[in-house]
Amino acid sequence: MNKQNGKKAYRSSTVARLMALLGVCLVGFLLSVPLSLAQTGEGTATGTVTDVSQAIVPAADVTLTNVATGVITKGRSNEVGIYYFGGVPIGQYKIVVDKQGFETWEGTFTLDVGQNAVVNPTLRPGNSKTVVEVTGAAAPIETQSGVVGDVKESAQVRDLPLNGRQIGNLFNLTAGVESGAGGARVNGMKVGALDINMDGATLVNRFGGGIVSVQPGIETIQEFNVQTVGSDARYDQPSTVVMATRSGSNQLHGAGYEYLRDNSVIGATRLRTDPTVGFKEPLLIRNEFGGYLSGPVYIPHLYNGKDKSFWFFDYEALRSRQRVSSDYGEVPTVAMWGGDLSNAFDPSTNQPLTIYDPKTTNPTTFQRTAFPNNQIPGPLSPTAMELKSLTALPTNNNNP
Repeated sequence: MNKQNGKKAYRSSTVARLMALLGVCLVGFLLSVPLSLAQTGEGTATGTVTDVSQAIVPAADVTLTNVATGVITKGRSNEVGIYYFGGVPIGQYKIVVDKQGFETWEGTFTLDVGQNAVVNPTLRPGNSKTVVEVTGAAAPIETQSGVVGDVKESAQVRDLPLNGRQIGNLFNLTAGVESGAGGARVNGMKVGALDINMDGATLVNRFGGGIVSVQPGIETIQEFNVQTVGSDARYDQPSTVVMATRSGSNQLHGAGYEYLRDNSVIGATRLRTDPTVGFKEPLLIRNEFGGYLSGPVYIPHLYNGKDKSFWFFDYEALRSRQRVSSDYGEVPTVAMWGGDLSNAFDPSTNQPLTIYDPKTTNPTTFQRTAFPNNQIPGPLSPTAMELKSLTALPTNNNNP
C-alpha cells in the first residue's frame, strides 16, 4: 500500500509540474502578443476628448466598434483627456464618446493598414440622449510619424488586371517603386533594402531579397501599404511593404473566378510580324481559377461566433499547358553527319549558311575561305549503326 501511495503521489506531482510548465508557457505567449502586434499591419486609434471651449474632458467612455464584424472595444480617456486603442485591425469603425453632462458624440472612420488614426472628439454640453454624428472623423494625413507611404485597398488589389496574379507586380503602382513579380527597388535602393511583411511574418526571400517565390493569393490580401520613406524601428529596412490579410465578418461572403489565356484561338492576332513559312507559334493554354468564402464561426446548438470569431477560406489553382519552341528545331540529316552541309540554312532567316574552313584564317585580316559547296572533307561519316538510328529521326520536308 505504501508503494502504491508513493507511485500515486509521484504521478500527481509530475502532472502538477507539467501543468505549471504549461501555464508558464501560456503566460509567456500572452505577454508576447502585445509586443508582436506592432508588426502585424494593424493600426491604432487615439485622440484627445475636449469640450467646445477646448478644455480637456477626462474619464469619458469611448467605444470602438468594427462595422463589418461588430467587435466592440471599450476604453476611457485619462486625466488629460487622451484615449488610446492599440492593435486595431484594419477596416471601417464607429466611435462613440459618452460623458455625463455632455451630448453623445459619434464618428466614423476607416483605418488603413499600419495607420495611426487620430480622432479628436469635441463634446457639447447637454443631454447624453442627444447624439452628434460626425463622418470622416480620422485625419487622412499621417501626423504621428514621418512615414511616407501609399495604401492599396482591397478593391484595387482584386480588380486591377494582373498577369500571373502575383501581388509583387502591384508594388510599382506606388511612386518611386520599380517592381516585378520577384521583388522591388524603392527610390533607387537595391532589392534587399525592402522589407516585405504580412500579418507580422516576413515574406522576404532569403536568397537575394525580394518577395518569396510562393506569394500569397490575391484574394487573401485586404490591402497593403508601401512605405517608401521613414519606416521606423518596427522594421529592419529603410522601406517596407506591410500587407494585411482579409478576415471574415458577420455576413456570409464568397465568390468564384476563372481567368483563361488560350492562344490556340487568338494566337494569330498576337504575332507582331508575319509568321515564317512552316512556323508554328508556341501553344499556351493557361487557366487560373479559384474562389473564397468567409463568415462568422457558427456551430448549431453549440456556438454562435457573431460579433466574436470569424473564418476565411481561399483556394487558388493554376493549370498551364504549353508547347515550347526552339531556335534549333531541326536535327542533322545523314548527309550532314557525313560532312555535307550544302543544304544547311539559318532557321531565323531561311537563308543558306556558308561554312568556313577555320584552318584558312588569315592572321592579318582574319578572313577565312569557305568549304567548296559547304562540304567538309575528312572521315566524318557515321558508322552503319549510327546511320540506321539517324534515318529514323524526323526531318524538315522543305530542308532535307
